[in-house]
Amino acid sequence: MTTIAPALADPPTTNPPVAADGLTLLAGDRVLIDRADLRLEAGAVLALTGGAGAGKTLLLRALAGLPLPGVAQAGQAHVDGRRLLIAQGGRMAPQRPLALQAADVIGHHLGLDTSAALRRMADALDRMGVPAAARRFDLPPDRLPDSLRWAALFALAIAVGPAVLLTDAPAAGLDPTVRLRLLHRLADWARESAVALIVAGRPEDGLDGPADQRLALHGGRLLPTPADPTPLPAPNPARGRAGTEVMTARSVTVSFPLGVSPTGEERRLTVVHPLDLDLADGETLVLLGETGSGKAMLARALLHLPPPTKGHVAWMGRDLAKADAAGMRRIRRDLQPLFPDPAAALDPAMTVGGQLATVLESLRPEIPADRRAHRVADALRAVGLSADTATRWPATLNPPEAARVGLARALIPEPRALVCDEPLATLSAEERADFWDDLLTARDRRRLPVILTTERVEEGLRHADRALVLLMGRVVESGDADALLHHARHPYTQAMLSAARGEAPALDGDAPSALRPPDGCALRLRCPKARSFCAQAVPALEQVAPGHQVACHYWDTP
Repeated sequence: MTTIAPALADPPTTNPPVAADGLTLLAGDRVLIDRADLRLEAGAVLALTGGAGAGKTLLLRALAGLPLPGVAQAGQAHVDGRRLLIAQGGRMAPQRPLALQAADVIGHHLGLDTSAALRRMADALDRMGVPAAARRFDLPPDRLPDSLRWAALFALAIAVGPAVLLTDAPAAGLDPTVRLRLLHRLADWARESAVALIVAGRPEDGLDGPADQRLALHGGRLLPTPADPTPLPAPNPARGRAGTEVMTARSVTVSFPLGVSPTGEERRLTVVHPLDLDLADGETLVLLGETGSGKAMLARALLHLPPPTKGHVAWMGRDLAKADAAGMRRIRRDLQPLFPDPAAALDPAMTVGGQLATVLESLRPEIPADRRAHRVADALRAVGLSADTATRWPATLNPPEAARVGLARALIPEPRALVCDEPLATLSAEERADFWDDLLTARDRRRLPVILTTERVEEGLRHADRALVLLMGRVVESGDADALLHHARHPYTQAMLSAARGEAPALDGDAPSALRPPDGCALRLRCPKARSFCAQAVPALEQVAPGHQVACHYWDTP
């Protein structure tokens, strides 16, 4: 069963396709949606944003005319014409072939036979930019890549041809360049077909870009948001590479065995190709890239978690591979990690204070046992938590609290550098802003060098001094953060910046599989600048400006 809600066909009127007048939703005496007023004309695209629990899903279900168990409704909600709702998660029947699901849904709504329904579905896939070679009508959705599954779901809605399309967290979980490409195509179709489209999601999902109108749910109220996105600020010019090199990595490679081929040759999956990296004292270096770029594996290899397959990493001139147990303990104290899911990185069977005390016992054994509780309380207060947090269990922490506990655990041994692998991945936009304040305050007070990985290019460049952009395990662009923010030269970096600003990225298709990488440039199957030569050689980094390097055969061509 797809998550497209049944069509409700109303007689055509001159009223706007979507209208709400004083719409109020209540659960007992709790107001969930407070007197919402809404008008959406045919061909208009509305971005409806709000944090978790803001009421976006409830509002969409009320507009779709679906039941809301346990929720009382007051006021009016009008939707004229056929309406479709793509529910959160975009789920479809996981084991049923896509062709049968498309035939059933399109046939139900439009009364078409299977052949005509599939032809209409093929036209809709064209509209979503899915090439014929990628159309696997014979496969069930759970065997399709997430991007293709979302494209198929959008195409299914296009094929039905509603007057109103409501989408809840559309294309959530996809890489920004892929998500924005799909959403812009969907919005363009809505405008050309005079369909009223609502895309609902979190403020950080980039939904404002494809939209004509923008509303936000906050405290149950439907409020207007600024028409223009906030411009990305440049990095602080006062921060620079003032210190000496504290970390160096040379020819670092990460690969994993895949077994033996039929010819007896060992097969390996290389996720980080040989690269060099330097980190200066007091510097913040950001590793940018989307899923499969290799940024997380590189960050872990720098910590020897696990060690790189080839190459070497040196901290303060000491090769990590040659350090003995005592030396590695000192390095572990100096280099502290922050993980993508801080709650999952905590031991559920120990209190917060017990875990921080264990870190001190392991990495700072010279601190007397009777002083550890005092150190734990100071560490928690330093990241905005009360000392009482030490008595709590990890399961009682909300995501912002878990993130701060993770930061406290990293800071308590008094490290000399932080390696942060997507440390804000579980936080909402507002929570991310607050956590950034804590992280940057700790960085600046202690003058810590930081390595940060993220796919959120705007955040990374805003808070970093230098950046490396990774694509399928290779550095494709590097330079000062300000140079990449304003003068990016590689098509991949430019596409990520476009997605960060809500614009349609100039990349087609999806990233290739690491198990079957294309010959030559890894981006060539998606790149607007690709030429035949791109398949013949992997581009090498070349300097395009002082301190600015790009790996692209045609970076200087329009």
